[in-house]
Amino acid sequence: MPDREPGEVPPRRLLEHAPSERYGASGPAAAGGGETRGRKAPGPAKAALLGLGAAAIGVVVHVAFAVLLLATGGLLVVAATLGFVVGASVRYGAGSRAGAGVRRGFGVVLAVAAVAVALAVNWGLSGAYLGPFDFLDQVYGLLVPLQFAAAAAGALAGTR
Repeated sequence: MPDREPGEVPPRRLLEHAPSERYGASGPAAAGGGETRGRKAPGPAKAALLGLGAAAIGVVVHVAFAVLLLATGGLLVVAATLGFVVGASVRYGAGSRAGAGVRRGFGVVLAVAAVAVALAVNWGLSGAYLGPFDFLDQVYGLLVPLQFAAAAAGALAGTR
């Protein structure tokens, strides 16, 4: 029998380093590596790249709904979803390096620009017989500003 009193708890093995030190600034990323497990670290460039990619996909979906499916009211849902996906992509790409205001502003600008590009493509595919503003007024009417508002609201929700 060991030399212990009854009820005595044996000492625990202590770690050389705290587990949280693995995530500290002394790792390879802080030493100039700049890479995090083989992926590019979050930052403005990654936020822009992911946001632009999501916006491009959103433009294609918007044009497909408007031209192929001839949807009008459903474009509000497409615009809101486009904004949310763009905002979430910007938030993921920026990580914690960019402030919340910068992420939100960039997400809103990208989402609204994507809706504007999609509407311009719709006008171009219509044959451009009317001017762009006349076309948008006659085909979509009040849905145009509502789409911009839905995309902005979706982007704000996505960047939270």
